[in-house]
Amino acid sequence: MRLLKFISAFLATALVLVVVVIGLNWGAFQTFLDNREAFMEGSEWVPKTQSLRGLTEYIEANPQHASIASIVLEHPDSTLNFQADVPRPMGSLSDLFLMTAYAIEMESGTIDPDQSIALDEINTFLLPDINNSVHDDAFTFADQKGWIDNGTITINNALLLLSYFNDPALSDYLWWNIQPYDWESFKQKFDLDVTEMPLPYSGLYLSISEAATDESIEALIDQWKNRRDEYRSHVIELSDQFVNNQSSRTAWSEELENNRLGRSFMEERDALDLFPKTTASEAVSFLRKIRTGDEISEGSAEMVLNWMRAPYQDRSEITRDFTDYGALFDSRMGLLNGIDFGTLVYTGDTKIQAIFFDRLPIGFWFHMSGNHMHQDFQQRLIYDPALIDLMEQVSIRASRDDINNDVQPD
Repeated sequence: MRLLKFISAFLATALVLVVVVIGLNWGAFQTFLDNREAFMEGSEWVPKTQSLRGLTEYIEANPQHASIASIVLEHPDSTLNFQADVPRPMGSLSDLFLMTAYAIEMESGTIDPDQSIALDEINTFLLPDINNSVHDDAFTFADQKGWIDNGTITINNALLLLSYFNDPALSDYLWWNIQPYDWESFKQKFDLDVTEMPLPYSGLYLSISEAATDESIEALIDQWKNRRDEYRSHVIELSDQFVNNQSSRTAWSEELENNRLGRSFMEERDALDLFPKTTASEAVSFLRKIRTGDEISEGSAEMVLNWMRAPYQDRSEITRDFTDYGALFDSRMGLLNGIDFGTLVYTGDTKIQAIFFDRLPIGFWFHMSGNHMHQDFQQRLIYDPALIDLMEQVSIRASRDDINNDVQPD
């Protein structure tokens, strides 16, 4: 009898715990159930990539997912390229072009860096359930830094905050605030033949959401792949409607609150193919021009570099190896990107790098993003001779394979 009572009490307690835990976290539990297959994608590589050596093996075995470009300013022949001319989605690295446009306009006096922005105006670009925690963390940080005054922030501090947090709503405000802007002339000025210019994230995410379209992701990619200029106009229009058309805003917001994008993790990952793209080689060429002051004034260049430096100043793991370091990194579903520059303590040489991972298997992406492996890999690729040698060997073998494939008979 006592045993029966004990078992009954145990089962009752277990049932209550299950109901409480799952009930309070039903949304997350449902997301897990809906994406069970996605969580297993690439899982075979997780135990193989517990080290950066393992990551180089993954890159070599999966060149369709990675691009690397790395140059040494003082030694132009010391370059490392791996799939460097393959266009890939930038994610928030496109903010680098937005920052540069602002620096140029601020230097010329067209934009006042001390102009105040109302936080409420920035909040109008916030899509429900899309990077909301990033937005909240960003402005909590800004408040702690003393950058917020009576519900406002200056443009200069807003750009500084963008370098720390990649907040899409803040980026959208800054994008619209600088319009109309001649992005075509900007591209020509910096010889950006392949690179696409920034777009508002509100429009980008709406363009792939079930709230705004019932097309499949595959159909959307096929629809827009050869109509990039039209897609750009479509994204801008969606962002404008979200902010200025109350009926559209209400309808879309309700859908997003109830169902987020309405896409599986795999679909959301694949949809990033629609986002603005660049190549690792063009991204490095652009940052080199900023770092050396080519095609841009010294004052404008220094603004951009200082925004990139800010998140890494006084960090012991950075100052141990670098006398100067700045970067932008991004992580979103299936995508891990970074662009950085670093001057080594040991040699005084400066490296500029762009590393893109896209369309990563979801399970493997969670593994990499969870421990910031891509950031560690990118920083160590500047100063770690063993890792540099490994990637050089991977690049050489990849080039050899490309040549062999080109000469294969039909």
